[in-house]
Amino acid sequence: MSAQQNNHSATLRFALFAVAALALAGCTSGPSAGVPQEGALRTGVYPNFGIMPRGETKQLTFEEKDQIAGTLSSAKARQGAVSASGSSRAEIEAQKRRMQAEADATLKAIEAGQ
Repeated sequence: MSAQQNNHSATLRFALFAVAALALAGCTSGPSAGVPQEGALRTGVYPNFGIMPRGETKQLTFEEKDQIAGTLSSAKARQGAVSASGSSRAEIEAQKRRMQAEADATLKAIEAGQ
């Protein structure tokens, strides 16, 4: 048997071993994670649908609901009434110019150092 055939045979055996190992690894499973499954709590008893469930917290009355809705709508109206003034735009432009000048100065300092 030549060296090339021997090498080919070894490669084929390795490939078959790797495929077999992967196939066996697919059959294993890790530990079961999550919440343990529970069965029914009251077996042998018919459910009673006549009992109304209670709320977990105190429910809002209609008056409280109307008061909160009014507060929110007035806050929304106040927020919508605020508009940007012209002076703030000028301040923004001035700040942009200052930042650009600072960036140019920093760039010149870096280039001068090289």
